[in-house]
Amino acid sequence: MVSHVPLSLRRKIVIALDSDQLLSKSPADAGVEADMSGRFQSFKAVAWAKANIVRAQEDHVFLVTSVDSGSGSMVDGATLAMMWNSMVNDVDRHRDIQGEADEALRRLGEALRRVGVSSTVEVLAGAAGETVPRFVHAHKGEILVVQAPRRGAVASALWYSWADRCAHVAECPTVVVKESDLPDNVAVALDPPPSQQPVRE
Repeated sequence: MVSHVPLSLRRKIVIALDSDQLLSKSPADAGVEADMSGRFQSFKAVAWAKANIVRAQEDHVFLVTSVDSGSGSMVDGATLAMMWNSMVNDVDRHRDIQGEADEALRRLGEALRRVGVSSTVEVLAGAAGETVPRFVHAHKGEILVVQAPRRGAVASALWYSWADRCAHVAECPTVVVKESDLPDNVAVALDPPPSQQPVRE
């Protein structure tokens, strides 16, 4: 059960999730297994924050992700793949990416609510390296937890990820959670408590 401490008195924690892992893939991509793997990584990132940082009765969590239109000067491999798929796949042209991201965040918010953590969700528009730090500033975030994106060796060597930029720019302590930090058993942090049903004799 979520405590009724006013939001103004709670510590504000922002958890920023990688949209490429959070969102479902198109039919042209690697398939259902890869899709579920990405979503499970996002779930585990939230569970890790719950297990290691979030205090249920004292904190409020902002779950955010940022959907980039791809209008920036630097186009990464994921954006190129999405642009290509939108040209060759009729389904992708009509996808509501903003709506999908909002629904995915709401499901994670519901998982937090079941373990007693108050939360709100927000889908930002633009490059995450810019929108997330602005969100943290606007909402007076006190801790930022960032899910590191999946990147190839070339991309990692050539330029910073949005998570790296957040760590440098955000006006609060920032924790970047890598996939290697997330054992599968961390997911139990979001398991709902057992119901307190009276035992019948």
